Amino acid sequence: MLRIIRLLVVASLVSLTACADVQESLFDVGLKAERAMSGLELQHISVADHDWTYLDSAPGDTSKPLLLMLHGFAVDKDNWLRFARSFDDYRVVAPDLPGHGETSYNPEFTYDFVQQAVWLDEFVEALALKDLHIMGNSMGGGIALMYSYARPDNVESITLIDAAGVYPPKKSDLQEIIDNGGKNPLIVNSVEDFDTLRNFAMAKQPFLPWPATNVLARRAQARNEINTKIFADIHAVAEQAKHSDDNLKMLQQIQQPVLILWGEKDRALDVSSVAVFEQYLPDSRSFIFPDLGHAPMLESPDESAELVLEFVEGIEQQPKQSQVKSNDENQLSVAQKLAKMTLSKEDSVEGLAQE
Repeated sequence: MLRIIRLLVVASLVSLTACADVQESLFDVGLKAERAMSGLELQHISVADHDWTYLDSAPGDTSKPLLLMLHGFAVDKDNWLRFARSFDDYRVVAPDLPGHGETSYNPEFTYDFVQQAVWLDEFVEALALKDLHIMGNSMGGGIALMYSYARPDNVESITLIDAAGVYPPKKSDLQEIIDNGGKNPLIVNSVEDFDTLRNFAMAKQPFLPWPATNVLARRAQARNEINTKIFADIHAVAEQAKHSDDNLKMLQQIQQPVLILWGEKDRALDVSSVAVFEQYLPDSRSFIFPDLGHAPMLESPDESAELVLEFVEGIEQQPKQSQVKSNDENQLSVAQKLAKMTLSKEDSVEGLAQE
């Protein structure tokens, strides 16, 4: 009898494993189809201490205006797939940022915003990407701001989508949870946690066909340790930024036009952040979606893309503005310029407030 029970248990485990394998295969097939529908090709490059994976709609094409899309914390490049379909006349490049998605991770590195901006600069240089229309959601928005501050000569415009970068006047639900020692809803420890995360991050759920939810939940759970470490890196900087105005001084020096998009129901980064960005960015405009959460490009990709397209097209129709910099500034690398801005009394690098 005991032998029969053991055989049944083994058979059940084999069946579950096979089911998971089938789901993974079906998901990958569906993902390839989604990328093809968006005209995006999977690419790889080794640079900046990492093996990068990224999506590119026109590899090597320098004739089209360039959109560089930066995802948020604990997600990846595929968050842009449906949003990117509206930009046929542009070259879209969407990387997995270091430590995320299929790009490599090294536990000995620190994955804060300053370091991510430095790595991003090396990635951009390696691909010879010029005259960027850079955009970022959440963490990606904070990195986009840092890169744009350090490399104004290579940025035509900035789009911030529920972006990290300032400490909002009103605390978000996420900030309240973290400050009170609660369980971080952005870290997935179980399949149930993934459902909690989706409901927390988005007010309007995008359609996910079977078996996408199961596969994404397992993959997020498998990255639990990595995401915990990266969140600790960026949260430590956020805590330091509460007592510094370095990020606000940086915003004041960004001269490129900035479009700010935000979901009014964002529980991760409160919508009161918009007023701060508007106050300190010299050339900015904003739009708040009344019924969306933390990821408008996922929750309402067509409407979000329409606003961005109108913004970018307007800039493309204007004469190019030359960036005038002093000789001293020309000699500074991105790392040196960011360190110069944020050097503290303890000679440590501080960065932007972030999620």
